[in-house]
Amino acid sequence: MTSAGIDAVTIDFYQTLARHRSGRGRGVRFMEFLAQQGWTSAPWEHQVLYDVFEGHHLDYRPAERPEAQRHTLATFAGRVFDRLEIAAPAGAADQCAERVWSILGPESMEIYEDVPEALRRLRQAGYPLAIVSNWQCGLASFVEALGIAPAFEHIVASAEVGAEKPDRAIFEEASRLLGVPLERLAHVGDSAADDLEGARQAGMTALHLQRDLPRPPRDAPVITSLVEIADRIV
Repeated sequence: MTSAGIDAVTIDFYQTLARHRSGRGRGVRFMEFLAQQGWTSAPWEHQVLYDVFEGHHLDYRPAERPEAQRHTLATFAGRVFDRLEIAAPAGAADQCAERVWSILGPESMEIYEDVPEALRRLRQAGYPLAIVSNWQCGLASFVEALGIAPAFEHIVASAEVGAEKPDRAIFEEASRLLGVPLERLAHVGDSAADDLEGARQAGMTALHLQRDLPRPPRDAPVITSLVEIADRIV
């Protein structure tokens, strides 16, 4: 046991550990890219990301050889063009595969400034860590590309386990992987419904990240920086 009955910590990914690098969503940027090329498509919807990344965690490796990676990215771009019914010249998906990946893949994201120090403190305190996120298949490749993968024992993406927060099942999967009972886990995230209430209903300790708030009372389940986690679960 580490402290206060908490043996491990799970953390949300989007808007907790990472954000859009440009400040705009991937869908918005991709549709702008299509407009710049003069290509039309079916309307964008969030489900597109889940559809085109389906199974991606099984066939993409960031460190694979360049020729293998080019093939993987071309295959991915082809799925995007097919899913959105993009009216483009033959071979366009292959030709712009790297551009498609730069918009929809991990290059589109960046970590928040407080993440390195927060992870360092948690690891130094001895807490095993896992990411628990409502995200498409292949989240591990995003986490690796962002340089924070070594801090985490496990990465649990909703599309890979078939359950989304606030469903208890996704927290149970993290508990199983970490080998830590739910009541001895702390979860941190930016969503009041998915992270705070979802984790509480699963029997976990929960902290709600709200970076834009003035510093809340010490006894509130709210933090304004991830750096506060280690002190709040002591």
